[in-house]
Amino acid sequence: MDKTETIRNLFPREFHGMLKSLPDIVEDLQEIRLRVNCPCIFIVNRRERYPSGDGKLSDSWENAVIMNKDNIAAVFNHICNYSPYAYESQLRQGYLTVAGGHRVGIFGQTVMEGNTVVLMKQVQFLHIRIVHEVKGVAKEILPFLYEGGQILNTLIISPPGAGKTTMLRDIARMASDGSSFHPGLQVCIIDERSEIAGSFMGVPQNHVGIRSDVLDGCPKAIGMLMAIRAMGPQLIVVDELGLKEDYEALVCASGCGIKLLASIHGNDLGDVWKKHGVERDVLQEVFQRFIVLSWERNGRNVKQRWEISDGDGKVLGKM
Repeated sequence: MDKTETIRNLFPREFHGMLKSLPDIVEDLQEIRLRVNCPCIFIVNRRERYPSGDGKLSDSWENAVIMNKDNIAAVFNHICNYSPYAYESQLRQGYLTVAGGHRVGIFGQTVMEGNTVVLMKQVQFLHIRIVHEVKGVAKEILPFLYEGGQILNTLIISPPGAGKTTMLRDIARMASDGSSFHPGLQVCIIDERSEIAGSFMGVPQNHVGIRSDVLDGCPKAIGMLMAIRAMGPQLIVVDELGLKEDYEALVCASGCGIKLLASIHGNDLGDVWKKHGVERDVLQEVFQRFIVLSWERNGRNVKQRWEISDGDGKVLGKM
């Protein structure tokens, strides 16, 4: 099933008219935002576009499809195969991963027990994040990540939407499959938010390598320790570090001789040190390579930029 079809299948048939432009924009489509009593928004190449009922895209929302409460309910129930109760455990986390690896963020009214969300009801907001698997995006970076025939612990830094998960996935895939720099490694991917492998019913929808094992929907710190005990990994991959427990697990894995590939939110190294000052010593102790990602816009075209440095802050390469 191609990407266009996996996206179209998220919508009941009565909405397929507004999706007529999908084949032309699918490779640049990043998000679809549905909000009650608001226009449907497509994020295409980091720009907002508004679909009309016959699928024409515009920069103005005057003729856009307006999503009412019944529309949102119809799309939500269709995504849940008309059985939302079967997805309660995922809905409590605020998202679903669907066929094709796309992720649907779901907001509405929560029902709480203490500090725990036990139910999501009155769903009024859907955020469909389109997965983009770009094989080879890390090809030019790969030579900087090996030394003496060994992969180096690497941290990817970027603001939201700058491609860190895509880069993380591609490095993990090449490390798993093997390259001219090193034979393939036994890789464990701790995919807390189901964004790296994009697993659907336990099966990765993205290519993460022939020697990769995926622990889906598990908190990073718990998953890293489970991997160390049970799977014998040579490389552990995690996305979006943040909690104190994440850093403790990194130190444990590193102390066991396991290589690490991780990502973190930030605009650059200085921004990371400022936001994560308490953990700065851990990050500097554990990681030997730091990749900073950003976007450069030229008119309507957007290009990814990267800069890679070592633990001393020396820039080793950039694009």
